Amino acid sequence: MPSTRELVLRLGAALILGALAGIERQWHHKHAGVRTHTLVAVGAATFTLVSVALAAPNNSMVIAAGVVTGIGFIGGGVIMHQGATVQGINTAATLWTTASIGLAAGAGYYELMLLVFAALIVVQFPLTWVERWIDRHAAQSARYTDGSDSRR
Repeated sequence: MPSTRELVLRLGAALILGALAGIERQWHHKHAGVRTHTLVAVGAATFTLVSVALAAPNNSMVIAAGVVTGIGFIGGGVIMHQGATVQGINTAATLWTTASIGLAAGAGYYELMLLVFAALIVVQFPLTWVERWIDRHAAQSARYTDGSDSRR
């Protein structure tokens, strides 16, 4: 069982990184924002800490599998079908990734926790800009290839 100091460190890391992960979703007015992402990370860390405390063989894997299943349920709740579009998939994936950050924090895998958080930030910011650039250029390209080829 980790010391009280280590428990505070692990839960604190999950809380801070979960909140930071949720800021981007909150900023974009998504259904799952700062509080949801923070609770997912802290909850995943807590389940991991409980599994460490119980210390039964293969118990950690069972707890991790339970967290993944629970996050799948929560993620499914934020995905909505509206007309011809589906919304909330990115938020569900962000929740799933935030849960993995919480699992890593609870297990004391700080390097992994920080690497996954860094990957999440790269995906949510620079890749968003790349995505928009591609969409803009694809839209421009579609205007020139709409079937009105003058060589026919």
